[in-house]
Amino acid sequence: MPSRSDSGLYSSLRSVTRGASVFAVGSGLSKALGFVFQLLLTRGLGAELYGIYTYGFTIAMFIVNFADLGTSKAILKFVPLYEDDPRKQNRLLGLASLTSLGGSVLLGGGVYVSAPTITELTLNNPLLTDVLRLFAVFIVFYTLIRIVSSVFQSVERQAYKMLLENVTTQTIRILFAGIALVVGASVVGVTAAIIVGTVLTFGIAAVVFLSRTSFHPTLGGSRGDIREFYDVSLPLTFSDVGRLLYRRIDVLMVGFLLSAGSRVGVYNIATVLASLLRLPLTGFNQLFPPIASRLYSNGEIEELQSVYTMVTRWTFTVSLLPAAATIVYAEELLGVFGNAFTAGVTVLLLFVLGELMNALAGPSNYMLIMTDHQYVSMVNEWALGVFNVVLNYLFISRFGLVGAALATVSVLSVINLVRVVEVWYLEGLMPYSLKFFKPILAGLGAGAVMYGLKTFLSGYPLLVIGGVVGGIVFALGLFALGIEQEDKEFFVESIPALESVLP
Repeated sequence: MPSRSDSGLYSSLRSVTRGASVFAVGSGLSKALGFVFQLLLTRGLGAELYGIYTYGFTIAMFIVNFADLGTSKAILKFVPLYEDDPRKQNRLLGLASLTSLGGSVLLGGGVYVSAPTITELTLNNPLLTDVLRLFAVFIVFYTLIRIVSSVFQSVERQAYKMLLENVTTQTIRILFAGIALVVGASVVGVTAAIIVGTVLTFGIAAVVFLSRTSFHPTLGGSRGDIREFYDVSLPLTFSDVGRLLYRRIDVLMVGFLLSAGSRVGVYNIATVLASLLRLPLTGFNQLFPPIASRLYSNGEIEELQSVYTMVTRWTFTVSLLPAAATIVYAEELLGVFGNAFTAGVTVLLLFVLGELMNALAGPSNYMLIMTDHQYVSMVNEWALGVFNVVLNYLFISRFGLVGAALATVSVLSVINLVRVVEVWYLEGLMPYSLKFFKPILAGLGAGAVMYGLKTFLSGYPLLVIGGVVGGIVFALGLFALGIEQEDKEFFVESIPALESVLP
């Protein structure tokens, strides 16, 4: 029978896994809708106009990532921290809303004014100026949508976040873009339709927020409240800028240094495929931050250690099978997009290793932020971001496309190692144990079986059958090596019917 402390641990883990499960469902649906949206645009606009839209959207999303001045992440810390003080929650949410609105208007206005200059320096197509000015409006409303989503995430109502930020947003984009294309609109008209859809999405988000929560953001509060809030949010803003330098600068530098659209396309497809391996970590991270903040503020360090360890091991375990499949079937997966993309096999393999290192570090970055070390996180992001720019320049100049991947993966591996060591040094928390060898062994076995199937199958049958057989072998391997006692207790408490099934 689990003890009272075990029950508290399992309650926290259930919240994290529930958030991860909702994220998995919502993310899968979002990616399917995203595919339909991209297909709609490419078929309706053609390659050149689609490229103009994509370039404008990419610039807008870069701006959105730090237009809220870190408030979307600060909400994850302060809402659960002051759950017993609703008035302070509302004051902090009011400050977050005002900050996000001001920041997004300022940066959106900057994009609007500088659109002709950006066009001249990049694509040199006057249509891009009109598209960028429309996206200036997008920056404001999409930033506010993300704030509402963060509030739902902070109160562990992940379903609402996924429905608003992913499903509703994508569905409305498809609907409005489709209508624009049917009436014969070009790239500017389609972009305008998408912006109108974004404004509508914000209206829906505001209604859901007011009707499904008890929050009523207000202005006011002491200087101490303001100082406390910005002491967390502003460092996170600089962290976001640094993160962009080591997450996306490689794509920009490939285009700048190699000057070949086909190479950028090959590189981007490899990064997109590898990024799918990030879904388990992103899923578990949906509810880990507010739970970690609550446990740390309540002094429940032992339970925080247990949650940190188990979430890291689960994240790594769930990531291993798709990583093994991607390594074994790298050429076949890239071939789905066309024979030309198989030139990115080495790039894809490097990025898979990088994402495995990401999964192995678990939620270590959120551990730093939620244990009041946000400035450490900021220094990490900037140091590694600058390092990535320098390393990409040197490696791309010497090794071409593979050099970009090698530089970025090296940086990704280093930052994850640094984060784990910092959490251990600053808080004495370490997520690893010998239990990690079980999923590694199961993954190696599944990989060997999937590789063996290449002797008999090829193409789509190999991908489908190999994936299914690999999954079965991986599950059987974990089962044969033995289910960990804490895992068994957690799943039995969550689903009592499993007691007769698990060994």
